[in-house]
Amino acid sequence: MSHEEKLAISEDAPGTEARAPSFLALLRVHEHLNELFVAHQEALLEQDIARARERLLAYERALLAHMRPEEEILLPVYARAGAIPGGPIELFLGEHRKMREFLGRFHATLAELDAHPADLRRRIIRLFDEQAMFKHLVEHHDLREQNILYPALDRVTTETERRELLRQCLDENQP
Repeated sequence: MSHEEKLAISEDAPGTEARAPSFLALLRVHEHLNELFVAHQEALLEQDIARARERLLAYERALLAHMRPEEEILLPVYARAGAIPGGPIELFLGEHRKMREFLGRFHATLAELDAHPADLRRRIIRLFDEQAMFKHLVEHHDLREQNILYPALDRVTTETERRELLRQCLDENQP
């Protein structure tokens, strides 16, 4: 994520009334991640496996850079909110684990496509089918963060603490 994108997330636009920071600003990171994954899939559509692998690696680096501060910084703060229906910490961690597992399978499939290009189009279709399940998981995870995690973090933190935590999360988002 560029320096300008980080500023857009963490600061108010010049000339606007100052607003309290919100963890909902991290939804822009989700949008960036979604674009990176689509770029990977576009390369697959073009049957450019080398470029698809590069773009998947870029997506994975950005996703892990986003998950790391969530797990190490935000979820411990989220614990202050107590038990929230539909949002136990273990659920967020489990979804992160599943995403990592999917990515491992995608990398293995890409290596196989590259090594054995026979029947490439059908095998890419099968990969898209598996990626549809991954995208479904990511979509539900992102909604859970939007509707449960980030609002709870806004409730249990002060404005000063939110600013510092957001800064840390955005700094961590740099590979």
